[in-house]
Amino acid sequence: MTLTEAMNGHDVGRGRGGIARALARAELPALVAGVESDRLYPLTQQERLAALLPGADAAHTIASPYGHDGFLIETEQVGALVRELLPQPRTARTPVPSPTSP
Repeated sequence: MTLTEAMNGHDVGRGRGGIARALARAELPALVAGVESDRLYPLTQQERLAALLPGADAAHTIASPYGHDGFLIETEQVGALVRELLPQPRTARTPVPSPTSP
């Protein structure tokens, strides 16, 4: 109950000038996605969050019939979104063999 109360009572804008002002200070890239069948955190909330975060593009939709748990089950879709956000690793260069002396 304590965890649920803490989650339900959290307000990122409390003491920070409101939600929009608090989120506007975020300086990192952000990925916002929602599950189309999630009734706990509906897509409209994710769209608002994406609009308020300067480092986010539009909210992404994860297609799933599993509601809020869809983000845990739809690993292919979530993984693809995360790969888009993360910087791509640099590929290792094959060393050029040095000329050998005769």
